[in-house]
Amino acid sequence: MDASGSMYTKLPGGQTRIFTAKAVLSDFIGRLPETPGLNVGLRIYGATTSAASPESCTDSKLVLPMKGLDRRALLGTVAATRPSGATPIAYSLGLAALDFAQDSSRKLVVLVTDGQESCRGDLKASLAAFRSRGIEVDLHVIGIDLGAEAQRSFQGIGTFENARSSSELASALGRAVGAVASPTAVLAPVTVNLTSGGAPLPGGPRVSFSSALGGPATHLTGGGDGYTGSLLPGSYVATVVASAGTQTFSPLNVAAGAPNRFSFEVGTVGAVKLDFTPAQPVAGSVLKVSFSGAPASQSGKSWIGVAQKTDPDDAYLDYQYVAGASGSVTLNVPGEEIAYELRYHLASPDGSSRVIGRSAPFTPRRVAASLKAPPELVAGSPVTVTWTGPNNARDYVTIVAKGAAEGSYLDYKYTGTGNPLTLATPVQEGDYELRYASDADGKTQASLPIHLRLAAYSLQAQASAVGGGSLQVKWSGPNTSGEYVTVVKKGAAVGSYTSYFYTRDGNPGTLKLPTEPGEYELRYSTEGQSPNPTLFSLPLTITAPQGNAAYSLQAPASTTGGAEIQVKWSGPNNTGDYVTVVPAGAPVGTYTQYFYTRDGNPGKLKLPFAPGDYELRYSTEGVSPNATLFSLPIRVAMANYTLSAPRQARAGSSIQIKWSGPNNPGDYVTVVNMGAEVGTYTRYFYTRDGNPGTLPVPSEPGEYELRYSTEAASPNPTLFSLPLTVIR
Repeated sequence: MDASGSMYTKLPGGQTRIFTAKAVLSDFIGRLPETPGLNVGLRIYGATTSAASPESCTDSKLVLPMKGLDRRALLGTVAATRPSGATPIAYSLGLAALDFAQDSSRKLVVLVTDGQESCRGDLKASLAAFRSRGIEVDLHVIGIDLGAEAQRSFQGIGTFENARSSSELASALGRAVGAVASPTAVLAPVTVNLTSGGAPLPGGPRVSFSSALGGPATHLTGGGDGYTGSLLPGSYVATVVASAGTQTFSPLNVAAGAPNRFSFEVGTVGAVKLDFTPAQPVAGSVLKVSFSGAPASQSGKSWIGVAQKTDPDDAYLDYQYVAGASGSVTLNVPGEEIAYELRYHLASPDGSSRVIGRSAPFTPRRVAASLKAPPELVAGSPVTVTWTGPNNARDYVTIVAKGAAEGSYLDYKYTGTGNPLTLATPVQEGDYELRYASDADGKTQASLPIHLRLAAYSLQAQASAVGGGSLQVKWSGPNTSGEYVTVVKKGAAVGSYTSYFYTRDGNPGTLKLPTEPGEYELRYSTEGQSPNPTLFSLPLTITAPQGNAAYSLQAPASTTGGAEIQVKWSGPNNTGDYVTVVPAGAPVGTYTQYFYTRDGNPGKLKLPFAPGDYELRYSTEGVSPNATLFSLPIRVAMANYTLSAPRQARAGSSIQIKWSGPNNPGDYVTVVNMGAEVGTYTRYFYTRDGNPGTLPVPSEPGEYELRYSTEAASPNPTLFSLPLTVIR
């Protein structure tokens, strides 16, 4: 469900898109069948941030997971949704793939939207998320009053329909889900009880129900003991004609298999007083609304809404829940210069409400907006924009392609951040527009054409260079924020980068080159657009190091496990070059113990304890995965470990222990309980401290072990053990 700010825009029939969408979805949810195995979830985008917020393009939430049919929760969530933000459709579809179970059930996504993708997402690519999880999905897109450009953006994306009224939207929704969840067509019983001042009301009033989507009314029969009738499941508005006047109650949800009992209080209630400031608000601003004289027992479900004066009672453009006998709220002022009013909607226990207070009418006044900026600039350079306008909290200035859809934006700044404003321009040449707009409705209040021309870009550097070294690169270009020079493999995807420098850091700049020989490109790029475009490129051949820069390693061909060896090396000694030991044939980039070449020559390397065939590798952190530039095989054999000591000793005494082993750094002898976990230790001595060594005997009699262990691995492994019995 789309909850972007533009959902407050009115349809040709006069109702807002969000009001229509809620009415249609509520009616649809009420008519869903109680079918075993039917799972219905709801994901909403655009409901928690403003359109120009940095988080707007990730504002998508699965508000109800697909676990059965929770009709009550679905209806409540739809009713409480308030439009606010942007239209991240591709992002939402990508997440929707994770909402489904990976099973063989039939899967359907119905996307209801009043606009096209506004976050530069790739709709077709987003469907790959389903394929990657092995999910076949049926996608239906239902547009709400979409323009021609927006409709074209959904070509080839599932099944598309465009609706311009509640009836068209309801029909499209029914067609979208008909194959898996045909609406219930069985009439459901409805009972209504009327009260006045809390007491049952005798006969006399007339009660009728009308579909929230329009159509003829159904009159209920009965009187003081209740009014009854039968209706198709769906969303309704009830009308009660009584001595206190005609009153309407909505929304009312009728469901199959439910009691559908409603209770309406129709007695005369003192009108709630509604005041507001300022008296004539600016279109698109905010209005402070004060209320008094409301029933004090309200629990927070009553609400105040703003609507066009001629709208029916259940219509609204913005609203806030209220509680208590008095208080205040803040509401957004609509953007049209027509008459509006504020309405107090008193909540009923059954979830419906009726209007018991209205404000004086008001007509917002428009403040003219205008923009000033140079008519032509270099593409990618900043543009300074001076503006006039209402400066409402959600007003902003942006740059878009000429003729872009309402609500589109590239770079933007809120007017509240200053005047003039500075915007980043796109890097492609062409005709663009600066726009003054508001993310309250996305409407353009002022626009100014601007032409962007290409700047002159160039790079100068030697045609070939040795891998792993540094290269100076001269450049020419506008040097706008985010421009940089990088080196990539020839033909790499646009936006790829490895080592880079920003043009702002100086001219010439220095690049660290990859170590792998081959054909590469130097690229002048920018972060001003995604993926970062290539503005100029220059071929570069990277060669293998020769002469003094050749790579080599010298070390013993074999040694014992855990030994520390010296490794001589030759190579360019670039930043991030290192020597490591890994199992023979380990994947490129693997490492265990290592030393950086900058730490000296030769370097020291601790070998693994496990016997087997290994490799010494000269590698570098200059590329990912860390490349192997030279390797040398080495065999690791099991060292010979023994202990010699008395098999029995008195508690609290001391014993001498002779040992044999490699005496590697961290080797030690300890005494532990028989069968203790590997790595356990109590009293100990390091083998470096002498042979034999002396250990205190535990003070408690029992069965123990003497262990030759090492700190070179975790948990410290047992390399040899000898039993010891401790007696009194």
